[in-house]
Amino acid sequence: MTDASAPGKLILVGEYAVLDGAPAIVAAINVRARAKVVSIPGPESIYFDALTSHAYYFVIDGSDGLHWVGERPEANGTILEAVIASCCEHSSLFVDGPSFRISMNTDDFFTNSGGRWTKLGVGSSAAVLAAFVGALMAELNLTPTPEELLAVCHTAHRRFQGGIGSGADIATALYGGVVIVRSDAELETISASACAWPSSLVAMPIWSGVSASTPELLSRFDKFKVASPDQHQHHLRRLKTLSEQACVAWSAASISDILDTLASYDEALCSFDAEAGIGICTEPHARIRQLVERHGAVYKTSGAGGGDFGLALSDSLEVLDAVRADCHESGFEVLDKVFAVEGLIVS
Repeated sequence: MTDASAPGKLILVGEYAVLDGAPAIVAAINVRARAKVVSIPGPESIYFDALTSHAYYFVIDGSDGLHWVGERPEANGTILEAVIASCCEHSSLFVDGPSFRISMNTDDFFTNSGGRWTKLGVGSSAAVLAAFVGALMAELNLTPTPEELLAVCHTAHRRFQGGIGSGADIATALYGGVVIVRSDAELETISASACAWPSSLVAMPIWSGVSASTPELLSRFDKFKVASPDQHQHHLRRLKTLSEQACVAWSAASISDILDTLASYDEALCSFDAEAGIGICTEPHARIRQLVERHGAVYKTSGAGGGDFGLALSDSLEVLDAVRADCHESGFEVLDKVFAVEGLIVS
């Protein structure tokens, strides 16, 4: 039996620009998805859905992927299909014949607000997929290189998401800490390098109160690219330049430059959104931004925007404590999570 867990993520800078080859800085947070894989005898494998207490059966064909025997689960079933298909493509990492009992858990990625469970947009699908792949490889006594593991997970996650996404959440789920991620859309590959969290920088995730659909936002991003290619490139060039500048400032641990660049990035994102109508900078984010800036801190949306989280950033814990108090009074929830936590853990 093998257990594995992997963290969620928050993007600090590089949203959208990372889709065009620019770097993104991403931090792992201590919200973890879990997977368990147990080898079992017989031709059929089992996926156990803990939420419904229902078992789903399937068989694995090493050359053709996964085939359900009877009923098929929904979201996690698609993750299973994507992972097995990607493992079969990397023939050196997978063999015919094994059967498993599999379970997955993403409870950490939901919050109960007013008696209603809401999904936090911090990379749950990437985290649970990375945990599952890590557990599966260990159960098979396989030891892929970090590059092979990243390739399998990135391929699987793109398959799961219908071919979209930069892979930043996958790299962060695997490696943890803080990573600088670059993607190559043409080659469908990513690279990631570790970097340190600057000691004087403090950040606080603030929940907008609204869940966002990343695929829907990316679809609008792509539609604007087709409809207005010149304006699209104009805004992307600005975002890419700021992403590069943020990486330089981050590497130098220059807190003032980091804060200035992240503020400029958020402003550029909102300018892009105002013309493209993607829905990145929504009214809740505008309200939080006003609240944060009142205390002299920097605010920016994190990820695709449209809802989910924004980040309050400062060089002062006292400033963020004041922001926290105002958030509480205004009805915005602060996510008390640690940044730069460990990545994939297999036991």
